[in-house]
Amino acid sequence: NMFLVPALQWPGMNIVQGKDDIFLDLKQKFWNTYKTGLMYWPFVQLTNFSLVPVHWRTAYTGLCGFLWATFLCFSQQSGDGTLTSVFTFLRKKEASAVERPPEK
Repeated sequence: NMFLVPALQWPGMNIVQGKDDIFLDLKQKFWNTYKTGLMYWPFVQLTNFSLVPVHWRTAYTGLCGFLWATFLCFSQQSGDGTLTSVFTFLRKKEASAVERPPEK
């Protein structure tokens, strides 16, 4: 189940990183990530079964799973488990790229 991945991922990563409280990320981010998943996956499956041709469905869900895994990795490092944190991060990156002069 894709909703339970953060529950397993965060304590494991915190052990590897040597953090003192291995459940801190889980306590702080799980419910936000769970709610985000409840908004993301039903939309993915609705479009999958209503718009995507049968022969493309596996590839489509694979792509959506890759995007979800990318979101989980971002959330582990910098986010708070919400899509808002991703958009805020992307806007900051875009703004900093505009401010910097091109390197020669």
